[in-house]
Amino acid sequence: MNTRPIFPNPISSVSTASLDAPEGWLTYPIGDDVIAGDPAPQMKLLRTVGVKTPHKSVAFFTSNPGQFHWRFENDEAFVLLEGKIALTMDDGERFEMGPGDAVSIPAGRTGVCEVFEFSRKFTVVTSGATC
Repeated sequence: MNTRPIFPNPISSVSTASLDAPEGWLTYPIGDDVIAGDPAPQMKLLRTVGVKTPHKSVAFFTSNPGQFHWRFENDEAFVLLEGKIALTMDDGERFEMGPGDAVSIPAGRTGVCEVFEFSRKFTVVTSGATC
C-alpha cells in the first residue's frame, strides 16, 4: 500500500467536518492494491493524533465500486453509512455490510475489500502504543 497522507491536528483542537461538503476531500492512495474496478477512494480527515494515542485517524472515507487488498496496520473500527461492501480476511472470515453496520478489526489482519456500490463510512483507527 502506498504512503498515506498525515495532517496533524493539535491535540487540544476540536475538529469538525461534513460528509456532504465538497471541501477537504483527499485522494486515498491504494496504488497496486487495486484488484478490480476503479475504487478511487477518498478521505476527509478530522484528526491524526490523540490525547492518549500517538496515532489516531478519525475520518470519513468513500469508495466507488471495486476490489482491493487491505491491511489493518492499526486497530480500526468503522460504521458503514451508505453502500454495500464485503471484507474477506486472508483466513477466509467474511463480513458483509450495509448501511448502519459496524465492525472493529484488530491490527495485523489483512484481506480484500469488495465495494459493490458507492460507499461511505466513518472510521476510527488507533495504535496500541502509549505516549
